[in-house]
Amino acid sequence: MIPRLRSSCVALAAAFTFTAALFAQPAAPAPNLGATAAKSPALAKKIVIIGGKKSHGPGEHDFPNGIPMIAAWLKAAPAFANGDVLSYTGGFPADLAVLDGASTLVLYFDGVQEVPAPLADPARIAKLNQLMAAGTGLVALHQASTLPAGNTTVPLVEWLGAKRNGMFDRTTEKVSLKVAASGHPVVAGVGPIEYTDEFYPTLVFHPERKVTPILRTEITPKFGDAKKQAANPPARGEHTVGWTFERANGGRAFGFTGVHYVKNLEEPNLRQLLVNAIAWTAKIEVPATGIAVPGPVVGVSQVNRHAENRVVQMPWGHLRWYTSAEMGNSRTMTTGVAVIKPGQSNPRHFHPNCDEILHVISGKISHTMNEVTVEMNAGDTVSIPQGVLHNAVNIGTADAVLAISFSSAYREAVGYDGK
Repeated sequence: MIPRLRSSCVALAAAFTFTAALFAQPAAPAPNLGATAAKSPALAKKIVIIGGKKSHGPGEHDFPNGIPMIAAWLKAAPAFANGDVLSYTGGFPADLAVLDGASTLVLYFDGVQEVPAPLADPARIAKLNQLMAAGTGLVALHQASTLPAGNTTVPLVEWLGAKRNGMFDRTTEKVSLKVAASGHPVVAGVGPIEYTDEFYPTLVFHPERKVTPILRTEITPKFGDAKKQAANPPARGEHTVGWTFERANGGRAFGFTGVHYVKNLEEPNLRQLLVNAIAWTAKIEVPATGIAVPGPVVGVSQVNRHAENRVVQMPWGHLRWYTSAEMGNSRTMTTGVAVIKPGQSNPRHFHPNCDEILHVISGKISHTMNEVTVEMNAGDTVSIPQGVLHNAVNIGTADAVLAISFSSAYREAVGYDGK
C-alpha cells in the first residue's frame, strides 16, 4: 500500500474508534466514584455586580468586601446557581462589552465621592442607555443613586426611577423599615428590619412614570453638602428609602439608599430583600416565600482545616475533598486529592457537568483519556474536558497522589464500563 494512503487509513480508523467511544451509551454508574450528592441547578441568567473604590473608614462604603458577599448570595441561591454572576469589585470593566446580555446590573459604589463620578463617563452612559433600551434590569445600592449636583448628562431617573441630586441631606439612625407595598415580589418573605444605617431622604423621583415605594421609615434629614448640621433641617417624617420602577419597555429597577455599613449585609431580612430585588429586576420569578438562599454562604475568605476535609475511602485508595458546594465552602469549584495505591486504578468514568484539571503531586501513573494513554510523573498536569472518558492506573511502587480540581462546585461523576 502507498505510504500516504496507509497513513490516511490508520488516521481514519483512529477517528472512527474515537467517535465510537465518544458517542457510545454509558452503562449504569459505577458503585462509588466519590461524586458529590448535590446536583447542578438549572442555568439561570447573567448578573453583573459593579463596585468601586473604598472611600470611608473600616466597614463603611466597603465595596471590596460587599461585592463578594452579594455575589455569594446569588451563587448559593438555586434561582441563580450555574448562571453567570460576574463581579467587578473595583469599578466598571474596561471592556464595556462584558455587560452585553446582562439580565440585570447591580451598582454599589460612591456616586460622587469617587472622582471622576462613575456614571458620568460618556462611554458608560452610552452603554447603559443601550442596555436600558434593551430591557436590562438595574439595582442601585446606597450612593450609587447619587449624581453630581445639577448633572444633566446621566439619565438616571429614566433608568432607575429616582436619583439623589448631589450630597445634600443624609442621616445615620437606628430605624425600623416599614414595607410600603406588601404584595410586591421584592418584599416576599421579608420580615421586620430594625438596624442602624445611613440613608438619603431627599430623592428626585420620575415625574411621570409610577415609582412604587417599597420601604419607608421615619428619619430626620440632618446633613447638608458639607456634612454639617443643617441650619434649618427638614422636619422628621416618613421617607422612602427603597423603591421599584418599571420602564416603558418593561425593564425593571430597584433602588435602596441604605447599606452604608458592610455589616448590614449580614442582616437576614435585608439579604432576602436584596436577593429578591435582583431576581425581580432580572425577571426571575420570585416565589411567595422569597428567593431561597441556602447557607452557609461563602462571602468572605474561608479556611478549611485538614481535619475538616471530607475523606471518601475507595477500593483503590481514597479521595480527600477540600472544597465543594456540598461542603459549604465553595459555590463555583470542587477541589481535592485522589490517592491511588500501587497497581490499582480508579474506574473509567466521565464528568457530565464540568472540566477537570489533574496534577501529579507524587508517584507515577498511566492516564487514559478516550483512546489516548499517556505516562505522567510528579509535576505533570493534564486538562480533561467535560464528557471525556478517563481513568488513572498507578504504575509506580508508591502511592500516586493527584491534585484534582473541577469547574463546578456540583461535580458529577458517571461510571463507564465500555459495554
